[in-house]
Amino acid sequence: MRRAQLTILSVLLALAMSGCIGGGKRLNLDFRPQGGLQLTTGIVQLLVVDNRPSKQLVGPEATSRDLLKESQTGLMDITTTMPNGTSISLSHLSVPALVYESVKNKLSTMGITANPDTSGAKARVTVYVTEFVIDVEGSDYVGRVALRAVIDRPGLQTVHTTVASAQGTKFRLMGDMGANDPISDALNKCVNSLDFSGINTF
Repeated sequence: MRRAQLTILSVLLALAMSGCIGGGKRLNLDFRPQGGLQLTTGIVQLLVVDNRPSKQLVGPEATSRDLLKESQTGLMDITTTMPNGTSISLSHLSVPALVYESVKNKLSTMGITANPDTSGAKARVTVYVTEFVIDVEGSDYVGRVALRAVIDRPGLQTVHTTVASAQGTKFRLMGDMGANDPISDALNKCVNSLDFSGINTF
């Protein structure tokens, strides 16, 4: 029994020394856009508006426990793996910037190129972030993401709206360990659930 306890302590010490426990690393999300309905190839203007009541990425309970220090500033890293296996990694992204990149890559799997300007755009896609938070509830990390996308074209009355929200949960092992998975899960479910078929109207 004592030998087993010593082994566990040795493993925990090794993890702590490697920075895995309480290492204070930024959240590193794993996003995998799912190729949905193929739309008529074209360009859209993509805008992201941060409409969260609280602009805090790390929730109050996690903050009070001094967890996720490097992301308390609101910044994250993300690795996007496209359906063809190509990976794109970006770092130090704010919530609006991360949502922009995620939606842009999701649209690309559907044959749509997204840019921040109007050049060549046949429609405008405005994504409103209404929730994007990671916090601790009991012994779990819980991530929540909620988005609303409005598809329109200035000068036309036609408007399409799509809404999605999702939650991811994972047992909090130690310190910051376990936080990446639930917020990644929520992001994947939310972005991949948005219905962009309204782009074909324009």
